[in-house]
Amino acid sequence: MKKSDKIVGGLALLSAAIVVIKLAGVMTGYDLFQMAVDAPRPRDAGGWLAATK
Repeated sequence: MKKSDKIVGGLALLSAAIVVIKLAGVMTGYDLFQMAVDAPRPRDAGGWLAATK
């Protein structure tokens, strides 16, 4: 197995995992990626993101 085959296989596996996570989020009604981004952020972080919401 060539190195490029391993890289392509890894990317395909990563893509499949992203699709499964997005599908699970749609089925439960949550955006799991946005929840993961917001989890470590303090609730009143401020900045430009808070100003646009």
